[in-house]
Amino acid sequence: MSDLISIELNGVTYRVEASHTMASFLEHHGINTQGGAIAISNQIIPRSEWQKRGLSQGESISLFQAIAGG
Repeated sequence: MSDLISIELNGVTYRVEASHTMASFLEHHGINTQGGAIAISNQIIPRSEWQKRGLSQGESISLFQAIAGG
């Protein structure tokens, strides 16, 4: 049996396998990230790191969509 952890994405709690990376979690849940940015603890995580960035118990993740403007 896999170990499950709880994480929060934009205020919604998810129970996920501890082995998920950021990218596999987002894909598994069908979360659209086109034009988006991810922040964990107010730190932007570059898209190039999503494939290797693991998830930790209790993390609060924010997904922001880019908005054009000035």
